[in-house]
Amino acid sequence: MNSEIELKLLKEIEELKRKMSLLEGQSETQIPTYQYSKIRDNDLKKLFDIEKNLDERIFDEWLNNQIEIDNSIEMFLKDLIEYNKSLIETYSEEDLKVKFIVPILNKIRFQSYEKKIRDFYELPMTYKTSQFILNGTVDFVVSEGLVESKKPYFFIQEFKRNEDYGNPRPQLLAELISAVELNDWRFIKGILSVAIGILLS
Repeated sequence: MNSEIELKLLKEIEELKRKMSLLEGQSETQIPTYQYSKIRDNDLKKLFDIEKNLDERIFDEWLNNQIEIDNSIEMFLKDLIEYNKSLIETYSEEDLKVKFIVPILNKIRFQSYEKKIRDFYELPMTYKTSQFILNGTVDFVVSEGLVESKKPYFFIQEFKRNEDYGNPRPQLLAELISAVELNDWRFIKGILSVAIGILLS
């Protein structure tokens, strides 16, 4: 289903649920619930004191590392780009995931029986306080736990062609905030994937 149509339908469903609650006499003072897939920057600003980090060197440690990329990996990436470049702008979100992102993720061995971690896909996650609830399904997470996720600590969120198909930034930020709070951490990293990819921290 087209992402824009899906977002519109989800909004209409939420509005219908709200009207049904009113008709059934339920109180409007229920705890507000925000879905990761629909949360917006304005919602996050109401819930959290968020300040954008304007330090242009924030990723220097990552980007300036002396990393040697094996020639076979370099060829794999070049071939993947070449094979998909003519159609990548026409790919749906699922096409983009399967044809472009998944082959890259499969090059990485996230699963470790020794460390008891692995990658999880379409993972349900909820963070609840007395003032609000954040919940939904996370596209991708590396987490402690082999059978079930116990402590998510790295996210890749929203494989979008571009921000016109729904802004993925607040969605990732809401997921990262949830994981920080659920794990009682102060710091977490994630990747926002719009077209080829943008790094977020």
